[in-house]
Amino acid sequence: MHFLNRAIVAALKTIAVLGLCGMSLLTVVDAAGRYLLNRPVSGTVELIELLMITVIFSSIPLMTRVHGHITVDSFSHFMSPAVLRAQDRLAAVIAAVVSGFLTWVTLQKARSTADYGDITPLLHIPLAPFVYFMAVLLALDAVYQLINLFSPPGQQQDTPTYD
Repeated sequence: MHFLNRAIVAALKTIAVLGLCGMSLLTVVDAAGRYLLNRPVSGTVELIELLMITVIFSSIPLMTRVHGHITVDSFSHFMSPAVLRAQDRLAAVIAAVVSGFLTWVTLQKARSTADYGDITPLLHIPLAPFVYFMAVLLALDAVYQLINLFSPPGQQQDTPTYD
């Protein structure tokens, strides 16, 4: 299981990094082409939107796995450790249910997108694979939320680090 987690984390990191690098490179090339050669890259906005999907949705399960989401703990110093653990578990259950629901909704959208053959307007890139990608990563997020339910912060042995 540890190997599978490390492989998933490595794949998600790679997707996020390649997406960010792709967006950066595309932006530089488009701006240079637009202002220096008067020839912008056709479909830049569409490509950046699709790359944003890869970056955002690959990052969600990464952050969930390491308890890296933003939390506000203004009143935590007033609560006992048992109450804080219960709060963390309740939050993980709610987040898992929400991620599961979002997975279901996104999967329905992916099916309709595939059935209708939706494509980007300019470059005609099919949208269904990206929406399926979103659904898979939301499902992975739900799984990680359930794992976090049983391994609260500070007690995980296989938490990856982000260098």
